[in-house]
Amino acid sequence: MSANLKHIASRALDKPLLLDPGYARTFFSALSTRLGVTQLVDAQGEVMTGEKMHIEASSFMNSRDRQRPYQVIEGVALVPVSGTLVHKFGHVQPYSGMTGYDGVIARVQAAIDDSEVKGILLDMDTPGGEVAGCFDAAQTIRVLAQDSGKPLWAVADDMACSAGMAIASAADRRLITQSAVMGSVGVVMAHQSYEGLLKENGVKVTLIHSGAHKVDGNPYEDLSAEVLAAFQEKSDSLRQEFAALVSTHTGLSVEAVLATEAKTYRGQEAIDVGFADQLVNGNEAIAIFADFLNQPKTNISGVTMSAEKVTDNAVPTVPAAQPSADAPQMSEKDRIKGIMKCEAAAGREKLAEHFAYDTDMSVEAAQAALAMAPQAQAPDATSQQAHAEKLDQLMKQEGNPNITDDVDESASADDGVSKLTAAYAYTTAT
Repeated sequence: MSANLKHIASRALDKPLLLDPGYARTFFSALSTRLGVTQLVDAQGEVMTGEKMHIEASSFMNSRDRQRPYQVIEGVALVPVSGTLVHKFGHVQPYSGMTGYDGVIARVQAAIDDSEVKGILLDMDTPGGEVAGCFDAAQTIRVLAQDSGKPLWAVADDMACSAGMAIASAADRRLITQSAVMGSVGVVMAHQSYEGLLKENGVKVTLIHSGAHKVDGNPYEDLSAEVLAAFQEKSDSLRQEFAALVSTHTGLSVEAVLATEAKTYRGQEAIDVGFADQLVNGNEAIAIFADFLNQPKTNISGVTMSAEKVTDNAVPTVPAAQPSADAPQMSEKDRIKGIMKCEAAAGREKLAEHFAYDTDMSVEAAQAALAMAPQAQAPDATSQQAHAEKLDQLMKQEGNPNITDDVDESASADDGVSKLTAAYAYTTAT
């Protein structure tokens, strides 16, 4: 086995992977001859040997070569995320069928720093990859985009599964083509055992170790029931963390994500389950995002309001402050933070979000408008208690009505209405 193949084996075997199950079969089938694997047993118990593994490996071909340079199209930074996803890859671009989490982070950061970029589109075509570095990468690009104020979208064209689903979940909006698949929120792990082969060839390997679990999962012996259970527990725990990550980013409940049982969903199915937001033609994804980015900001002028009250749907009219030519230019990130963190935003959070994200108002103009808007107020508990006490007092004074079978035809209906009206006025008087 060459040094490179030993390196691949060390990263692929006896470690949990976030891979689409179908691709996992292909992946290990493709490596079978190089790693000395003679048979492959999947989770359903199917045994694949020899030629069948070669057929399985040759059947999976990347439909498109996505190894293209960084592009900016109509204000959209296109960031390809293709092939197997790996940790600490050391390449900014996808290379040799792999994309590094470090490369995704680097390109997103570069797009954020690019003044010509209005938004970032993750072009997803990946079955997933390594657990190591995946969750950190998804959380990092999420924070980078949110802090910058630049929209981050993802398009599944044609696959965003497992680790790819984790990365796509970090986007503000997820597009999917009719043939693309998303999902596979689960964990897969493979163990390679040479025990039978070594025994057949009269080779015995003795592992001398200190620590009961030091050689758990070694390739020279079959997994014991205890070690298999430990690996299963680790996989279950990772799946729970994976579901929590997707839940946090997409707004789905953890229970809803786990209920998918690592299933993959094609096109509209992914939208129905909540993994994607919009079905698109893959060739139009950039144009759709560009149209969104180039829409004019909400016009806040011409709205009638009084100084005392702003209606639920009205936005205060405040002329935007015009900075002087010598004034330093504020970044979009600082503008958003300035609005959301200002003192006047307290109790007016929804309006502050509108000013920060849906308009291009300056911090000063937004602060002035927020200060004029009423704060959201909780119900006055003291007033409510006073009303309740008045009602109790009135009920005690009146006593219970004496109801009989006899009807006084001379009684005036208006008299009863008057009493009820007077009682209501008394209990609600401030």
